[in-house]
Amino acid sequence: MTTLPICSFIIVNYNGLRHTKDCLKSLQKLAYPESQLDLIVIDNCSQDDSVSSLRELFPKVRIFVNTANNFAKALNLGISEAKGQYIGFLNNDATLECHWLEILVKRLETEKKIGAASGKLLFKDGRINSAGIQQLPNFYWQDVGFGEKDSGQYNTEREVEGLCWAAVLFRRECLEDLGPIDEDFVMYFEDVEFSKRCQKRGWKMLYTPAAIAHHEYRGSSKGSKLTEYFCNRNRFLYLAKHEPLQLVKSIHTSDFFSNKQYDLLFESLFFAIKKLLDYQKPEIVATVLPQLTEKLAVIYSRMKIDRILPRLEVVRGDRKMSIAIYDHGLHFIGGGQKYVATIASLLQNEFDITFIANKPVAVSDLESWYGLNLSGCKIKIIPLQFYEKRGMQCIDSSIIAEDMENPFDEIARESKNYDLFVNANQLEKVKPLSPISVFFCHFPNTFRNRHFAVDDYTFIIANSQFTVKWLEKRWNLQPTFMLYPPVEMATAKVSKEKIILAVGQFEAGGTKKQIELIQAFRNLLADYPDELQGWRLILAGSSVPKNPYLKAVHNLLKQDSRAIELKVNGSLDEIKLLYAKSSIFWHGCGLGEVNPQRFEHFGMATVEAMQNSCAPIAFCGGGQPEIVEHGRSGFLFNTVEELCHYSHQLIVNPDLLAELQAGAQQRSQNFRLPPFEHKVKSFFEIIHQEYATIRLPNPGEIAQMLDRP
Repeated sequence: MTTLPICSFIIVNYNGLRHTKDCLKSLQKLAYPESQLDLIVIDNCSQDDSVSSLRELFPKVRIFVNTANNFAKALNLGISEAKGQYIGFLNNDATLECHWLEILVKRLETEKKIGAASGKLLFKDGRINSAGIQQLPNFYWQDVGFGEKDSGQYNTEREVEGLCWAAVLFRRECLEDLGPIDEDFVMYFEDVEFSKRCQKRGWKMLYTPAAIAHHEYRGSSKGSKLTEYFCNRNRFLYLAKHEPLQLVKSIHTSDFFSNKQYDLLFESLFFAIKKLLDYQKPEIVATVLPQLTEKLAVIYSRMKIDRILPRLEVVRGDRKMSIAIYDHGLHFIGGGQKYVATIASLLQNEFDITFIANKPVAVSDLESWYGLNLSGCKIKIIPLQFYEKRGMQCIDSSIIAEDMENPFDEIARESKNYDLFVNANQLEKVKPLSPISVFFCHFPNTFRNRHFAVDDYTFIIANSQFTVKWLEKRWNLQPTFMLYPPVEMATAKVSKEKIILAVGQFEAGGTKKQIELIQAFRNLLADYPDELQGWRLILAGSSVPKNPYLKAVHNLLKQDSRAIELKVNGSLDEIKLLYAKSSIFWHGCGLGEVNPQRFEHFGMATVEAMQNSCAPIAFCGGGQPEIVEHGRSGFLFNTVEELCHYSHQLIVNPDLLAELQAGAQQRSQNFRLPPFEHKVKSFFEIIHQEYATIRLPNPGEIAQMLDRP
């Protein structure tokens, strides 16, 4: 006696224990040798106890757990595990009459070009569910005989356009010839698409009425809304893949359009355009895309349409995701600039990064100033005429009144050219027009006004808890997260000298308080001439040309420059050497101020000094208390008198100085590059994954969404 071929059955289960049990019981009653049956259940991430129960009830059934709730993916997994020469797909809410398999195997054995066969599929009440599937106008499809009373009208065997996969038997060679079921379809219409491929490859689809199966229609899905969603969505995917010239016409005949479900329509067409690019020749794409764009322009904004193709380029791996980093102060040396330049250095291998500046500056300048490798970055200079006409070096947004045109609209327009726009220096009047945007806030300097645009950013990142507090108080905004700046300024060990160092920009507004620090040092010299013997104060920092504040500092030193030195626009190596040699570090930003924006918002220079074992004495305000632990890793002061008092203590007590220097060095490790790098890379990787990956719809989530009133 000839051994019958092995037949595999693939049943997909999702929270359907009752149905799946009945389905498997019907397979146990088949008039087919049990030894030649290979029963497989693929569980689609059920939340009930399906898997454990089925394993206990049906120990001979092979059960696999899918990685997603995706019916097409589950079938592919089942096919990869199947042992049979014939492979059946069976909905878990379907049952087979005992001779179903025997009839179809005999028929398939007689003709090698039959790729798949199925029989008459009946509802539980005896009405017809499907006698094959056929195409309708406008590329909709339906089950032949759906809902009709079975009066023998479909009792003739025939070739059909397609078969319902609630109960179907495939020849393994057909499945292998056609390749995987398209998992982008998730569920529904995947059978139509596969049937089209069968036709193109010359495989026959056969309807054999004597093979009877029963189906509890939609017993395994969440009702008609879910079915309608996927059938409408997947119709677009089918057309893009097989009938691309019909894609544009299909929009107005879709239920999404008729029901004004424009979000669902856009999401589906986005997938369809990817299919078009993936499967069609360039000349077809060149014909269809302009027509599609014109049609969509009637429904959606031009900006929304213009974003489709650039994003798909990233999704398809044609280019890296592009990031623009705008800093209106990029031409100055500063902590905020170093902060974002460090981010660029960490991301430049994975992203296409362009700095946007308003004044001339080169990548080589940034590399020299901050000791970073930025070779993968570019710079684009966009002068702002409002400031150019006035000869202003500082781009001050606060002078733009509500009744004035917004000069930063030019930067907004440029932001459209990138996938992600980063506003690196809290300029609140730049409206982001990129798909994704990040606002780095070192402090909310201004108040809300007509041109305020921070609400439009996708993410807000603050640099300290001090900034977090004022973001809420001044703008009523919560940051996405807080990210302390990275500081890597440890230098070679050299002998410490009697140097008090202050590092900070010679800003026009004098916020770094160099004049007050000079006066404090003179007070020390006057009060403790013997103890201060040999001690020097060095003020280091950058400055723009013709800086009136720097001129005031020079004029002050003309009166008496004993033991006080200036180091203006020194090189990085010179600053490092000063840190290495200095014993004490002063930071006076915030002294005598009431306006919180004139405080130090974090204090990178303080951390740099601490990494070089300088004992910090910093003003007790802004972000400085987050860095310096009073009495353990430095001192915090509120007045010039306190600054002098703590300085004198350290100068006359070498043991205390050494103790705080060691404490400062240890504390500074909390603000080094590794934790910063981890947070930055993790954050931007999440953004990249969301942008560069088209997330397939989850049936469970879609069902919940469609059920909402």
